[in-house]
Amino acid sequence: MRRYALALLVLVLALPAHAQMYKCVDEHGKTRYADQPGAGCKPVDIKPSPPLGGEAASRKDDFATQDAELKRRLLERDEAAAREREQREVAEHRCAGLRRENTVLASGIPIVDVNSKGEKVYMDDVTRERRLAELAAQLRSCP
Repeated sequence: MRRYALALLVLVLALPAHAQMYKCVDEHGKTRYADQPGAGCKPVDIKPSPPLGGEAASRKDDFATQDAELKRRLLERDEAAAREREQREVAEHRCAGLRRENTVLASGIPIVDVNSKGEKVYMDDVTRERRLAELAAQLRSCP
């Protein structure tokens, strides 16, 4: 009950917030604006400055439209964050694999592969150095 009374009090106090403005010109021709009428004062309707691009457009959107727009922007932001997170995880996984391969190749242990005939084929030093250079270039883009 107290909250309702407090809310009603705030609303009642906010009602007279819209005040009339007056343009006052004194005997020396000096112009000033006031919120109280006085000698040489005329009521004026203060309007916002128009944007540089032209006339100021009046807002005709209702709260439902504004709320829908906000929800759409929040959803787009969340989707963009999810895409960015997924791309970062893919990049981290790729970089981890490159680092593992680089560690194995740089260790100098013999690298063995099996060809189509089932024979062991050892990686030669030229191929190892070439692959290490490729890995170094690819690792530069990793965080």
